Amino acid sequence: MRPYVHLAGWQKIAWALDEDLRWARTALEGRAHFVSLPRARVVLAAWWPALEALGPAALRGKMVVCFADNPPAFYLTRPGFARVAGRVDLWIARSSEAKHQFEALGLPVVRVPYVVDPAIFRPLPERAAIRRELGLKDDAFVIGNFHRDSEGSDLLRPKVQKGADVFLAITRDLHDRVPQTTVLLAGPRRHYLLSRLEAAGIPVCFVGQRPGVGDDYARNILDRPTLNRLYQALDVCVISSRWEGGPYSVLEAVLAGRPVISTPVGMARDVLPGSCLFETPEQAVNLLERQADEGSLELPDRAAVQARFSLEALRKALEPVAREFPREAVPLLESLVCAANRIRARLKPPAWNALPQTVVQVQTAMRSAPAESCFYRAQEPDRAALAAAARGIQTALER
Repeated sequence: MRPYVHLAGWQKIAWALDEDLRWARTALEGRAHFVSLPRARVVLAAWWPALEALGPAALRGKMVVCFADNPPAFYLTRPGFARVAGRVDLWIARSSEAKHQFEALGLPVVRVPYVVDPAIFRPLPERAAIRRELGLKDDAFVIGNFHRDSEGSDLLRPKVQKGADVFLAITRDLHDRVPQTTVLLAGPRRHYLLSRLEAAGIPVCFVGQRPGVGDDYARNILDRPTLNRLYQALDVCVISSRWEGGPYSVLEAVLAGRPVISTPVGMARDVLPGSCLFETPEQAVNLLERQADEGSLELPDRAAVQARFSLEALRKALEPVAREFPREAVPLLESLVCAANRIRARLKPPAWNALPQTVVQVQTAMRSAPAESCFYRAQEPDRAALAAAARGIQTALER
């Protein structure tokens, strides 16, 4: 008998969280019935805020499994995480960094890979033609990424997670050393970088409808074949994030056949060689300058990366998880109670049992980064502090 599973946390914008659920559904196709929340015995969530939105009453009697879209050292900064953490039966980490941190917290975790479609993200023979179509000069040294770099609440502020300010610092210094540096930007919420790069006199090519004063999310979201064509135009994809669950762009760029450099966050260390990782803007500039002069960046083996992050690898990793899913159907009365609780949760904030807020003290969960460092050292948390946070969660749940 196949388990009854509800997928929670769809954003319906065809971006990262939707991709996580889409690939999970594909991997579990034929092994589970996908149903509405009241009929489900298992809830598989794209991220923990989706569980907070459902509320504790709607989850009663269900097995709760949750993807980790960020490392838990970051989650500890978020109000509400400690409350939800006690209700999750199993966390699904997407990087070795996140898995180790969940283990340090004493929370149940397995690691499964992200998946990127190699039929979409692949090298294209018309790379030179694509660059000409975009109006890029023949001698341009093109760097970029296709992240959202601006905060949704204030589109002129840099998105802290994605390190748009770090990218800007890298680009300014690189342009001084390599004058032919050009930045390729695309996708929604690029307001911050586009305005700052143009103000600095750095050549920038923006693909899409130029962002105005309002949010351009709907009109500048990109489909994945278009993203792959844009990756072809890059000489180097630069990921300057301060923390990550992924990002997908690491895999996308590698499968597209383009060099990548990244801060050592998320799955970057699982995919890229150490020579392609940087901790400060100066280190990134040195890597890029050498690439512009010598083409010295090491490329990961595309076939090996494709095999490790394939749909088949995801199926294999989820197989032991799915074996633990309860198989019994939800009785009609229980379904009706769950539906009523779901409606109640929509009408008022979920009434989670109070947990001590001392658990949510991220200052003790991350090492303080030096001023010149460009990212939080969330991948190497203070183990003692994480253990203390885990004890706080455990004590609170026992109460």
